[in-house]
Amino acid sequence: MSVVDKNRASDEQIEALVEDSIRYVWRHGVSAAATRTGRGPLAVSASGVYVTDMDGNEYLDGLSGGSAAATLGHGRVDVADAVHAQMTTLHWVSLRTFINEPSIELGRRLAGLTDADLQTSFFVSSGSEAVESATQLAKSFHRARGNPGKNMFLYRKTGYHGTTLVGASASDNAEFRTWFAPLAPGFAEVDACYPYRRPDHMTEEEYGDACADALEATILDIGPERIAGILAEAIPAALVLVPPANYLRRLREICDRHDILWIDDEVFIGIGRTGRWFGFEHFGVTPDIVTSSKGITGGYVPLGAALATSRVMETIYGDQASGQAKVSGHTYAAHPTACAAGIAVLDAIEKEDLVGNAERVGEWMIAEFARIYADHPRVGDVRGKGLLIGIELVQDAATRTPFPRESGVGRRVMDRAMENLFMLRATGDVITLFPALVTTMPDARAMVSATCRAIDEVLSEL
Repeated sequence: MSVVDKNRASDEQIEALVEDSIRYVWRHGVSAAATRTGRGPLAVSASGVYVTDMDGNEYLDGLSGGSAAATLGHGRVDVADAVHAQMTTLHWVSLRTFINEPSIELGRRLAGLTDADLQTSFFVSSGSEAVESATQLAKSFHRARGNPGKNMFLYRKTGYHGTTLVGASASDNAEFRTWFAPLAPGFAEVDACYPYRRPDHMTEEEYGDACADALEATILDIGPERIAGILAEAIPAALVLVPPANYLRRLREICDRHDILWIDDEVFIGIGRTGRWFGFEHFGVTPDIVTSSKGITGGYVPLGAALATSRVMETIYGDQASGQAKVSGHTYAAHPTACAAGIAVLDAIEKEDLVGNAERVGEWMIAEFARIYADHPRVGDVRGKGLLIGIELVQDAATRTPFPRESGVGRRVMDRAMENLFMLRATGDVITLFPALVTTMPDARAMVSATCRAIDEVLSEL
């Protein structure tokens, strides 16, 4: 059945599509039973910040398509036209055989977004692959400098770095560690920097120093001569953990002191979401490698990248005569069509000042949530940067006591919002929103209202 048939779809036809989906398409993160109970839902069209399902329901999209990728909203003709033009000119050639102009132009544009000297893009097809490439870069960097023993990576609790073996191994996700065992060796965990959960006697700055001190203690315990890099998001997106201002500066100093590369995983937040092109810009620091994906093409075509500084690239290229360090690629590396989509997305973001819009609209939403829930006994924290927003629900705000895990409050809020035709997400009991950069003030007001409705309905039932 095609999309044009949606208005004639019977219940039996929709149920048949749902059953075929369960049989023929693996849906990660959602059980077959939930897919069947929810009749998918089966999306058939989308425009702006709304998604329409096969039943004709129109959902307000507070999640940029569900996973933060549709940063320009849905249905952009300008991006579609750019993709069509590229596909009918040169849709794809192997990077091992030909270089191509769209990838060169997109790489040049990404390098020029900030003053951080992010010189070279390693283009892949997803964020998970970008993280994988970043770890290869780090290992090759140290090997080329005569330090092959520096091959371990640190990661932080609550972080998320994709679903490859590297991503699963750099995670404290219990399901990953159970279902995908044995995981890759060479990964060590450090505590997250979680300001809302800091000890009562500490200021945010003192807590930032304490987290940095704990990181350095782990490095010294393992041995800095063994550590290639640390996977650390500037702002961990799953729980929206905006760090104290001094924390990332200390992390940068520690990495420099011990010859460790900082891989800033910005797959989720990069390309404008936080009100800056990249999250690290809020803190006056520069990573060695930055990973990005979702925002590069606004979800229109899969694309990811690991961006490396000139310091890293000088080592990777070597003298450019006797050979260069090994970093693998794959069939669709620097895909011309995907890169053409990326150029169109950057054009739109710059032309429409969508980074500035993310900052302005996001600041209003965060302030409005903070105002509404200022004295709520079960809303512990409202936090965020730009259009990356988190609301932490707790059993007792005065003591910051969390709800029992089995109560599933966050999941209930997410499900209730979906029933109310609004898309938000929950990680544990942290309610998260990551709307498209094109979100207008009327859209924002509707999203705040829908979020509060879902939260208030669920909390009133407890």
